[in-house]
Amino acid sequence: MVTRHNWSGRGQVCVRGRGNGRGRGPAERAGALTAALCVTAAALGMSAPGAWAASEPRLYTMSEDAKKVTGTTSSGDAPKLTSGLFTDRIKPGEEKYYALDLNAKSDVHVTATGVPEPGTRVTYEDGLTVTLQTTDGDTCDEGDADGDGDTAFPLSAHAARLVGDTVNESCRMKGPYLVHVVREEGDNSDPSSWPLELSVMKEPGLKGSIPAPRPGAEEETDDNNTRPAPPSGTPKSRKGGTGFNDARAIADGVWKDRLRAGETRYFRVPVDWGQRLYARMEVPNAARQDETGSMFLPNGFRMNVYNPARSALYDEDFQSYDGDGAKFDRYSNPVRYENRFLDGDTVSGTRFAGWYYVAVTASPDMVKPFPKGTPVTLRIGVEGKGKQGPEYNGDAKDAGFGVDDQDREMAEKGLTEGDAEQNATLRMFGWVGVGAGAALLVVLAAWLLLARRRAAPAVAAPPYTPARPGGWPPHGGYPQG
Repeated sequence: MVTRHNWSGRGQVCVRGRGNGRGRGPAERAGALTAALCVTAAALGMSAPGAWAASEPRLYTMSEDAKKVTGTTSSGDAPKLTSGLFTDRIKPGEEKYYALDLNAKSDVHVTATGVPEPGTRVTYEDGLTVTLQTTDGDTCDEGDADGDGDTAFPLSAHAARLVGDTVNESCRMKGPYLVHVVREEGDNSDPSSWPLELSVMKEPGLKGSIPAPRPGAEEETDDNNTRPAPPSGTPKSRKGGTGFNDARAIADGVWKDRLRAGETRYFRVPVDWGQRLYARMEVPNAARQDETGSMFLPNGFRMNVYNPARSALYDEDFQSYDGDGAKFDRYSNPVRYENRFLDGDTVSGTRFAGWYYVAVTASPDMVKPFPKGTPVTLRIGVEGKGKQGPEYNGDAKDAGFGVDDQDREMAEKGLTEGDAEQNATLRMFGWVGVGAGAALLVVLAAWLLLARRRAAPAVAAPPYTPARPGGWPPHGGYPQG
């Protein structure tokens, strides 16, 4: 009989043989040792990631830490949200309310991400709108995200309450607030309910005064600036995540992946204060499939960039593809705290340091030129030297804003958030685990040695003979008869 243990939950299997119940023979002892080594390997975090074998696009992965809530159509009994992640579902044309209790010191960022099923029809009329408002109905901020290309991909809409905003004084006060989420409904589009993920991030206030916007900052967008030279070199494989929660970290360099038709994959890049993010997506040429050589696809692929609060920096459309290869790039504004008070998501979105996300989508039509998946190359450049950030009145990094050496290391190694948490646990208990594993191996080795000695055949002893007075028998033995 064979028992399998999936210790890591990611495809690593340990096999343990069982004996016939007649005692521990060599096979049983070896099986016990194997099982013990599997336990040791699991304790030390030795796991091999499993491969995604299905042919369908991977679904957006919600965070395991997200709490389930059910928004209400009435603001009076809306469920309360705090900092963190929450999940719900939303139907076409449905609106939902959620409650927030805010202080008068922290900026608050709320992002709603709706996740239509890959392959369903989502038009420009479909979308999400999220509004952050007071209980009196005053709007603090509103954001929306619309469909495009008749293609399903995650839609993220963002709204914020900024204490430094001088426009609406009622939104700077301590007290109850509301988050209002509406799913806009298009004609002849996806009729099913969408999984909905809500992200609430509270950014500490600053010590001292808030810096004023820099003159000319609005003109630092990529439309008004020369692009840097794209990074070159041999691309390295780096498989993107399904969403914000399992986005794969990448650093400066050239990276490659392969997307299934209709799939969206996420990558994340640490961008520090004063730095700019350059991101370029490339799709290679494809083999001609008919005599005319025509392969024009009006909706081929899409790329967008999101800030650490999951707010899109750009309102992107799908790019066309004609079989000859295509590319698309973006160059963000320098990351500065004071950008948040400028007009336009492209500028105001670069308001804090942290993990910036690059999401790439291959439309379902891309199965025609690439039936085995669309090859994608990403060229990532973080331009400029990181600068000292503003002095927060609290731990901004713990709240999700900021970059440190550990983040840069994660980007170099290509870790997800889950990988990073696992590594942190291993660093904390690593030496203890190594010591325990070594001690266990020593004990097992001693146990096996003792078992072998006990199982060895005994040496036959001479028969007992009474002693003769006068000493030992004479040469030749005692007289016979």
